[in-house]
Amino acid sequence: MKHSSVIGRLTGRVSIPVFAGITAGLLSIFLYVAVMAISIGYRMIVMGAPFGFAVPLPLLVIMLVACMSISAVGAYLFAKPLQAVFERFTAYMTTSRADAEAELDHLQFPELRRLRVATTRSVRKLRRENETLRQIAYKDGRTGLPNAIALERHVNATLPEASFEYPAAFLLLDIDRFGQLLEQVGTTNGDALIDGAAKRLARALSDLGDPAAIALRGSMLSALSADKFVLYLPCAINRDHVISIARAIRAAFAEPFDLPTRQITMSISGGIVMAPEDAESFPKVLQNAKLAVRLIRSEAQSGFRFFTPRLTRIVQGRYRFEAELRDAVANKEFKAVFQPKIDFETGRIMGAEALARWRRPNGKLISPATFIPVAEQAGLIDAIGMQILEAACEAARSWQLEGYDLTVAVNVSPSQFQRHDLTDAIMAVLRRTGLHPNRLELEITESMAVSDPARVAEFISPLRAMGTKLAIDDFGTGHSNLATLTQLPFDVFKIDRQFVSALETDRQAPAIVEMILAMAETLGLKTVAEGVETTRQAEFLRRRGCTMAQGFLYSPGLPETAFFDFLRAWRPGQVSEPQNDVQERQAPRW
Repeated sequence: MKHSSVIGRLTGRVSIPVFAGITAGLLSIFLYVAVMAISIGYRMIVMGAPFGFAVPLPLLVIMLVACMSISAVGAYLFAKPLQAVFERFTAYMTTSRADAEAELDHLQFPELRRLRVATTRSVRKLRRENETLRQIAYKDGRTGLPNAIALERHVNATLPEASFEYPAAFLLLDIDRFGQLLEQVGTTNGDALIDGAAKRLARALSDLGDPAAIALRGSMLSALSADKFVLYLPCAINRDHVISIARAIRAAFAEPFDLPTRQITMSISGGIVMAPEDAESFPKVLQNAKLAVRLIRSEAQSGFRFFTPRLTRIVQGRYRFEAELRDAVANKEFKAVFQPKIDFETGRIMGAEALARWRRPNGKLISPATFIPVAEQAGLIDAIGMQILEAACEAARSWQLEGYDLTVAVNVSPSQFQRHDLTDAIMAVLRRTGLHPNRLELEITESMAVSDPARVAEFISPLRAMGTKLAIDDFGTGHSNLATLTQLPFDVFKIDRQFVSALETDRQAPAIVEMILAMAETLGLKTVAEGVETTRQAEFLRRRGCTMAQGFLYSPGLPETAFFDFLRAWRPGQVSEPQNDVQERQAPRW
């Protein structure tokens, strides 16, 4: 440890005038003693006088004390102005007053004037940098709007003033399908998209007329994250004003946005929290607004929704259901059921489609219409899909061993389709189960296929080389055309059930089905009609050249053991009595 000197410790404890007085006093004593010593030496050496003082000793002491006091007091008084100068420098560097610099004018010494110039330059630079940092800390770099930190400060400062008579409102604004929009315009245009949305919001608020405009008093529009904004109204007045503002924001996004290379349409949704009715702190209003937005998204809707305590119960229920879903995936509670596909020409069973079903340990069957949307949102659909794929391949292999040479069709979800290792994962399942690749048929939806034809070719080419077939599911519901389809490596068209079920009720449905069948024949593809429920539907499809059918006319989805029994008992031309299972009929084909 470094020890300071005596002088260093002394100067660290006393002020400049005191130090000057002490130094002057000590220096006067030294000079007085030196003069007396010289005087005595001169008298003894030159004049031969004996040692002694020329004046009495008490008088010498009085003169010494007087000299020391005069020197110390004089130095103290002369140092006081210097102390004041340094105090002005200190005040200047610690104050934010604009006129503080004027207090450093009229300095007497050149050294102090130079110090003033250097100090003022440094302080000005630091203040400029400080202001820049403050702007960075409280402003969003892309839009120039206040950021989350500024928003939280404003809410914390004004929210306590809100009351039930004069409530505040917190609107969390979320751009719809922002991820898909980025894919369309490219990530390089993402900032331009956000900036355009911010300007559109600001313009919508500035154009708002009375009486709703009163609610904008003291409001703050801030950028919360990549695709989220917040409009905070500390004086919302009432819900009617908030509704008017929400409608104005919604209407503002009806016009397309101009980008450097194209126009694009965006829409926006929002969760609204009234305070103090629904929340009394910034974290709570933000949390409740997110719950409202999440419920909008979970219902696949777009719009604005007020938060209510009921939403908390709904979302908590969804959280519990999602947790149960995760446990079900871990415990492999998802099972495959098999719906047979019947050849129209021979009446034989040619294969089956594997469909996912969730049966709880207590025996309760959960509809796919209930769990599939939640599984997609929770990112569990891939795991469920792989479980169904493995179960389907194991079942098809057991059919082979029993002498039934059937194919099994398995749906590929949009999430699975985006996996870069999907082809390898499917090959690994085929190796584990021992199923030959030519007994497997993979189904992807028409919209998935048309959105990324190159990805379809990359995904299926290695599998197709080994004999795996690819079917386009729900054909006729998308926006594909013949030119696009000729570029895709499909083997089977599956006619969507909505066209099949409308054959007897909609005049246009037969023409649409005939067109699909003619297109498939032109391309040399097989066709499978989904959702066949009546003999009249089956007869129409058979006469028009449809290859195969599946539906309740023949059988619903059956567990593996029941499907084996169905195979053994099946006779060509046999049909089943349609079962009145509405939930099963409306379940997603997955």
